[in-house]
Parts: sequence; structure tokens; C-alpha cells
Amino acid sequence: MDGFIELKYGKYKELDLHGKTIQDAYGELIHCINSLDLDYRAILVIHGYNLGTSLKNYIRNTFACSMVKDKVNIDAGRTLLVIKNR
Repeated sequence: MDGFIELKYGKYKELDLHGKTIQDAYGELIHCINSLDLDYRAILVIHGYNLGTSLKNYIRNTFACSMVKDKVNIDAGRTLLVIKNR
């Protein structure tokens, strides 16, 4: 866990999507968002970038969900999805 992220955004869950197709990543993201406990405020998506940027670009530019209020680029391989208050 990254202490800075937790201090700024609250409790978060990590989701590693390395090596997933965009379709598989979408399914895992939606499942993770829908099953997130109420005390979690964000999901740290680990998508990587060394083996290509299609997954990173999808998450940062295309992925949409009504439960996500913001996307924060943490570094080249990780994106934080901030969840709306429920």
C-alpha cells in the first residue's frame, strides 16, 4: 500500500490487470467496483506499460463507469479510480 495515496484519497484496493485483454480488464474492473466495500474510496489499477500501452490508454481515456468520479494518473503503470460517495 502507498501511504501517500491513502492519506490523500482514503482506503483503496489494488487491482492488477497485467496481461489482460481490454475485454477481460473491463469485466474485472466492473466486478471490483460493484463488490467494493463501502469503506473503500478508490481502486488502484495496475495496468503496466512496458509490454504496450493499449490497456493503460483504455483505462485512462476510454473506460467509463457511473461509480467512478475521477481518474488520477499515479505513474506510467498505475491509475487510481476514485469512487463516488455511496
